Amino acid sequence: MSEKIYTLTATCPDQSGLISSITNCIAANGGNIINLAQHTAVDIDTFFCRIQFSTFSTQEDGKQMFSPASFTADFAEIAGKYNIDWKIYDKSVKQRMAVLVSKTSHCLYEVLLKHGDGQLDCEIPVIISNHPDLCSIATEFHIPFYQIDTLKGKEACEKDIQALLEEYKIDVVCMARYMQILTPEFTRRWENKVINIHHGFLPAFKGAKPYDQAWRKGVKMIGATAHFANEDLDQGPIIFQDVVRVKDTNSIHEFVEIGKDVERRVLVEGLKKYFNHNVFICNGRTFVIEQ
Repeated sequence: MSEKIYTLTATCPDQSGLISSITNCIAANGGNIINLAQHTAVDIDTFFCRIQFSTFSTQEDGKQMFSPASFTADFAEIAGKYNIDWKIYDKSVKQRMAVLVSKTSHCLYEVLLKHGDGQLDCEIPVIISNHPDLCSIATEFHIPFYQIDTLKGKEACEKDIQALLEEYKIDVVCMARYMQILTPEFTRRWENKVINIHHGFLPAFKGAKPYDQAWRKGVKMIGATAHFANEDLDQGPIIFQDVVRVKDTNSIHEFVEIGKDVERRVLVEGLKKYFNHNVFICNGRTFVIEQ
């Protein structure tokens, strides 16, 4: 069978006739809808839609052959009528993700294990670090590992990273506990293409030893946030968050271990939603659209 899967994402001002116009166009071009999720944010009068549909790339058993070029031309007319911002993704074309790391291994391991299990729909062709500590993990998973020299200065360091990203034709960057602050120039170049993970306490604790600070304040919940990195430190659009309750009898060491578990889970869930095209960005915030 020559069946292929596509995902269509659409955002536009809310108005009557959107769903029928979009789905009719898919059907008229030989697509069979297998998943549809939509939401209207009434506060901003904006419509979001994610549709996954199957097609045939050759004429088989009377099935209509799907032509991406024909569909694009037909849908462009609808997009013009309704002012739709849209994209279509071929499931067989995997995005290429680089992973940035420092010395901490738990997030890197989780990403690589889940990728190996087929839970992250992407390719991971390179791991980049500012320390040599995690090279053995990259070797274990047969992924090229590069250590960059941060002593050269941030600008030169990021120039080296950019060269590697270009060499490996990277589409998106994952900061799996990469303990360096990215410059505004770098994050603007990779706008909404750098996904970061950090702890997210209630209240938040910044600086060194956040789990130590949290324990000394008697925090009752530990959390983590997966978000897009931008020029404002840890202030980018949020993709996924989670929390876990902790006990007053937990030690600082137990806080750290609990925090690692939350960070692992949140980072992978954030990446899943990104690669599944569930994440829409509008006016600096995210809308995660899924059934």
